[in-house]
Amino acid sequence: MQHSPATLASAANHLQKVFGVENLPAKDLEALHYKIAHLVQHLLQKDFSRLLHILYRIDVEERKVKEALLAEEPEVISERISRLILKRELQKAEIRFRYS
Repeated sequence: MQHSPATLASAANHLQKVFGVENLPAKDLEALHYKIAHLVQHLLQKDFSRLLHILYRIDVEERKVKEALLAEEPEVISERISRLILKRELQKAEIRFRYS
């Protein structure tokens, strides 16, 4: 699915706040996914409770997170969770633009 530059920038901006980071790519979906996957992988290893809090705050479906956690490789888990995060953030950004 193609997203408008404004939707992508809005999602990236919100994710910067949620993760407490700066300079997330706001124009390239794959670059944003790559960066979020690395942040998720770091949290999986170092601060799992913070990751769960972020997923709750973003409102990622719990069932889908549990499915993603069933993978054996940490890279696969982080990739799947980052896709869930991006999908939800892009949905929320599109809704904000639609109703503002």
